[in-house]
Formats: sequence, C-alpha cells, structure tokens
Amino acid sequence: MLLFSADAISDVQHWQLWKQRDGASVYYKKHDNGIFEVQAEITVEGVTANDFMTLLSDTDSAPLWIDNVTHVKVLERVSPSETIVHTEFDSPWPLADRDMVSYSCYQQLNDTQTKLTIAAKTGELAKRQAVIRITDLKAHWLLTQHSSEGQSLLTITYEIYANPGGAIPYWLSNKVGLKSAMHTLLALKLRLINKTYQTDQQVSQVGNCSHTNKQ
Repeated sequence: MLLFSADAISDVQHWQLWKQRDGASVYYKKHDNGIFEVQAEITVEGVTANDFMTLLSDTDSAPLWIDNVTHVKVLERVSPSETIVHTEFDSPWPLADRDMVSYSCYQQLNDTQTKLTIAAKTGELAKRQAVIRITDLKAHWLLTQHSSEGQSLLTITYEIYANPGGAIPYWLSNKVGLKSAMHTLLALKLRLINKTYQTDQQVSQVGNCSHTNKQ
C-alpha cells in the first residue's frame, strides 16, 4: 500500500536507501511516530510527463500496476488540473482493507518539471463497513523531463507519507509501503515503455495549485 502520514514532519531522519533494483531506487525516513515516509525514483526512456499522466488517468488499469490497489474511481473533476479520487486497497490478512478519498492538483514547476500533489480529503464519500478510511495522507509525483545523448528521459519521483489508521503495527505498514513502492515503480516503467494504457480518458492538465493546502 503506497501510503504516507502528516504528523511530525519536521522531526525526521535523512533519507536512507532501502533497496535498488532494475533502475528503481527506494528510500525512507522514519518519523518520531514510527511511520516511514517513502521516496521512490525511476527513469524511463522515450516517454513524457504527458504519457505518465495519461497512464494515471486510465483508472481501470490502476490495479495492474499500483501495488495493493483494487479499485480507483474519479469522483469529481474540480477543474482541468484538479480531481477528487476514491481508491481502495487490499490489506494483508488478517488486517482490514483500507480506502481513501484524495484531492490532487497538477502544476508546472519550471520548463522541465511538473508535479502532481495529493492529499487526503474528508466528507466526500460515506465510509464502508469493515473498511478503514485513511484520512492522514500527503504525497506527490514529481516528473522531470531531460535527455542524455539525444535520448529523451523522464525521471519519476514519488514521495508519500500516510498513517494507515486502525490497529496495523507500524513495522508491518512500513514493510508493506517499501515493497509496494518498488513493485509499483517497476510495473509503472513497463506500462509506460509498452504503452499498455488507454489514451481516450480525460487527462489532467497543468494549472494553478496555489490553493492546494486549503483543500
């Protein structure tokens, strides 16, 4: 489960490398409350930020590459750059499954970078019985376009900190979060290279995210 909690963000360690595999790197910081903030990064050849956003907009295929996700649905398009999304997660037995409602906004940072910021949003959808709602989450996808020896490259950096809620022990949620980040990035790379996603979905466009923190 790719997740992330927002208490005690000031008192954290420096990034520590957890694992590198097939071009993907996963790092973590441990917060005072015991929860890991996770950072994962991978570079993909011959794709663009728009390719990534197109894949992300194909919500039907999300469970095929986002680890432990079983369902994703766009509840509302607030603007061309803003969405409200419901995501369902499969938790390891015997833990209860999780879900979350999130607000996201896509913005241009500079000539080579765009960023999709994601935060938990409450009050948008009734909670389901026996499913724990994640209400403490902040994350982002940073997309950096560059080139090397004439080859177009996209570096994708994902950072997330989420409190899974409920009775799940943090040592277990931290372990799941690290593994999920690695599995997700490797699956993401394959889908981008092979272009195995629908291109007829509405794709978020860059816009103004200055009010994101007010959501």
